Amino acid sequence: MKSKVFKVLLSVLLVQFIFPKISFGTSIDNLYFKNSIIETEKISTLAQSWVVPATVHSSNFSYYIVQFDPAKRLSFKKELEKISEIKRYVPNNGYIVKLKGTSLDLDQLPGVQWYSHYGSYLKVDKKLLDQNTSDEVSLHLHLFSRDENESVQNTLEKLNLSVEESSPTLIKVTTSLSNLSKLASVEGVEWVEKVKEAKLAVPTTVEPFRLEVPRRSEFESLNGYATGAKVLNADKLYQQGIRGRTELIAVADTGLDRGRQDSLPRDLVGRVTKTYSLGRSEIGKWDDPDGHGTHVVGLVAGNGSLSNGSVRGTAYEAKIIIQSVFRWMVQRGKLAKGIVLPNSMEDLFGPPYRDGARVHSDSWQYGLSQGEYETHAAQLDEFVWEHPDFVAVFAAGNSGVDLDGDGLIDESSLAVPASAKNCIAVGASENLVLRGGLQKSWGLMGRLGPDTEESIWGASPIRDDLPSNNLAGIAAFSSRGPAADGRIKPDVVAPGTNNLSLRSLAEEVGADESWGVFNDRYVFMGGTSMATPLVAGAAALVREFYRNQEGRQFISSALVKATLINGAVDLYPGQFRNFREISSVRPNVHEGFGRVDLSNSLLPSNPRVRRSIDDTQGVAESEERTYAIKVKNTQEPLRVTLVYSDYPGSPAVAKALVNDLDLTVQDSSGRVFYPNGRKERDEINNVENIDLTSLQAGTYVVRVRGTSVPLGSGEQSRQPFAVVISGGLEL
Repeated sequence: MKSKVFKVLLSVLLVQFIFPKISFGTSIDNLYFKNSIIETEKISTLAQSWVVPATVHSSNFSYYIVQFDPAKRLSFKKELEKISEIKRYVPNNGYIVKLKGTSLDLDQLPGVQWYSHYGSYLKVDKKLLDQNTSDEVSLHLHLFSRDENESVQNTLEKLNLSVEESSPTLIKVTTSLSNLSKLASVEGVEWVEKVKEAKLAVPTTVEPFRLEVPRRSEFESLNGYATGAKVLNADKLYQQGIRGRTELIAVADTGLDRGRQDSLPRDLVGRVTKTYSLGRSEIGKWDDPDGHGTHVVGLVAGNGSLSNGSVRGTAYEAKIIIQSVFRWMVQRGKLAKGIVLPNSMEDLFGPPYRDGARVHSDSWQYGLSQGEYETHAAQLDEFVWEHPDFVAVFAAGNSGVDLDGDGLIDESSLAVPASAKNCIAVGASENLVLRGGLQKSWGLMGRLGPDTEESIWGASPIRDDLPSNNLAGIAAFSSRGPAADGRIKPDVVAPGTNNLSLRSLAEEVGADESWGVFNDRYVFMGGTSMATPLVAGAAALVREFYRNQEGRQFISSALVKATLINGAVDLYPGQFRNFREISSVRPNVHEGFGRVDLSNSLLPSNPRVRRSIDDTQGVAESEERTYAIKVKNTQEPLRVTLVYSDYPGSPAVAKALVNDLDLTVQDSSGRVFYPNGRKERDEINNVENIDLTSLQAGTYVVRVRGTSVPLGSGEQSRQPFAVVISGGLEL
């Protein structure tokens, strides 16, 4: 029996259900949760929509939703903090708080427009309601803070529910869905969702992978495009000694080669500084029985020693930390290869961060998704907020399909946690490899089975396209944005088809698990899995450039991301020209802000120059920063990019953005330009970019305004940010 009671009770709350592609409207009196839009003008309070079990019932609830008068936000927040701990922001103009006293304190607080207990009806992922209550499922309970962990576990024990795994803000339980109301009613629990299976970000195909095997002597014929790193245009940096030598990059994947320091491939000898075994019970096992992790590490930092320098990663002198998440699993009675991640992002990111790694490469995802902002995305954003120099680089996913048969890839297939605000989400563009690897059309590669012609890429022009013959193309499998709340994703793209990199020599690795064998040490693979390490290496080079060439001691992840986005190459209209593979100029759901180009980003060719600002103090609400720039050469496009690592959002809330900073550019005649192709300010993205081509000589004013900063650092709630400006400027 399905939980009809829950659905009926929700319907009497005078609320309106919402689904992906949310329109946030203009009413300042609505509160936007994933499960409902609460029209606070129409209801005085919210009744309990679910019967609370007696064992957890309390007449003095701790957690409340409080909506305030936006005109009094600053003074109201100070008073609210005297009687509560503010936990989350809820658009529009709401907080979830933990009261120190009772709700009577809220009645006496000036500026309160509406309040209600934070009830179970807002805490549960709606997808759980479509399952039978008798089903047993593994669930994640996302907590408001680590301070609640002990009390939540004690309550679960009283409910006879056993905890399988626990990290500071995430608890895993396996139980019947008949207990869902009990779980959601526990105070301190923010959100309940089904545990998602982690998987590698590699596309699947029914076509065989084993193809022609080029001879070792043919390295030179690859012309440097083999790995895809050449496409990122880093030669100018390499010439200045920026090769990643001072950077430490962590890679969470299936391990590395045979898992022994004394038998590392020569491409990596002496540069693997630490290893972690996270997926297997055997202590110290970090070998790679899958082959995926070895390939990824080579794309990050392989130096090409085994190929006379032909097969190199982006940051080919960087040091590496290996986090092996590989695990042998039993699926349908057979032994299978898989991955298992730690229970929380803190457990994944924390150890390598403490080891000194500031870039983390992640070529994996959780299940299938449409870009929801869920528990892991919120945890990622929290870690970056608390560690603002940490750059998390995630694969956008490989769920790109053409279900409507128009010959173009559909929107809304973004993986999680690439849906997080504070990571760099990477899609896959095409590499330029015409021999070797997988040289079959997308139509063949996407067939639904060996005995059918039906294909997920079955219509022209995508059907007939080859995977690595045009640098302007986007890989068919690459997941498209936007995020579920409309945010622009992916952030950037990099080559992810027929990438040549290191081959694991672990005996369990088969040739049919690649896109084609080159020789005994290199194989071809493809996927956003391959694009991601290239961008992770690029992020490391950006950090090294700013430190070594400009003397910066602190380099925020926001500055790294803004730098990569500012110089990215717009691939519009794509490889099919008039038949537009990419629907509009950047930004768009196919390429994000474009393909990474390191020379454009850091060493633009004369007469272009770059100016970078890393404002670690940031702006408070209603504060503004202005930067006057003088445009000298009007033939060079002006690009202005704002990025900020936003305060973590709530997985229960419909809109991930918490702090809203707004970017504008004003020319000498007074015209104002807005970001991301809009004609008004952007209220959902923490990445804003303005590209101007029709310029007039003179002074332009760049403004960054703290339009709304409900939660931030310090007493004044400040939001740090980074701005990168490039063009024909006079510095």
